[in-house]
Amino acid sequence: MTIEHDFFGILGSDDAGEVYWSDTAELGDQDVQIDLSSPDEESVSTEALDIAAAMVNAIEELDSQARESLVADLSKEASITSAYITTELDEMDPEVLDDALIWDSGDKQIDFLRSIQLQRIGFHPHHFRSEEHFAVLEYSISPDDTDALLVVTIDVHGDPVLIAVEQ
Repeated sequence: MTIEHDFFGILGSDDAGEVYWSDTAELGDQDVQIDLSSPDEESVSTEALDIAAAMVNAIEELDSQARESLVADLSKEASITSAYITTELDEMDPEVLDDALIWDSGDKQIDFLRSIQLQRIGFHPHHFRSEEHFAVLEYSISPDDTDALLVVTIDVHGDPVLIAVEQ
């Protein structure tokens, strides 16, 4: 069985029934990996695919909203965003960090968040009707020099559900 969609084209499934699609999108002067996956075709609705396609088409706005949620997270007492920034500032080679930080306003944390690069957006259309992770945005300060990712998980409405660090 296959699913056909105007934006994603024909979405087939593998032997286990998993649906997968992948491409790249431009964000400014960088390419961002975009993928969509679901454990089975039955859990993927046309409406969920339409929302994912709209988010890909509005990638700049989606990125901006995710970054705003990271800035908002800085004000929390046990901020994951702040811990990630502190760890990366402490562990990265100073020369690499100087190259990675493209902003210099005097506020290191905000400059850091302005400088991180969106690496990947993963869509999970089977989480369409829930408050779970519909999309996962993965950021890195220097993808060639660190494996640590700052991850923003959003629901189907684009609202942040979770901010985490992945290694």
